[in-house]
Amino acid sequence: MATILIAEDDHAISDLVAYNLERAGHTPLAAYDGLTALEVARRDKPELILLDQMMPGMDGLTAMAELRKTSNVPVILLTAK
Repeated sequence: MATILIAEDDHAISDLVAYNLERAGHTPLAAYDGLTALEVARRDKPELILLDQMMPGMDGLTAMAELRKTSNVPVILLTAK
């Protein structure tokens, strides 16, 4: 199955999404801020990124713009905004 990066600063939400992805046979990766999400995405090359828009340090949209400079991995925004 797929390796999926969950970039979400709320640990409870991240854990819940990771649990469900694991049950579906995927390998979840976690990042709790935008800068770490960018580093993990570049290092581990996930097949999909679930990205929160509002995160500390670097917000999700800025992280996605930086990632787009070197990758076209699919991104789904998961946000309360």
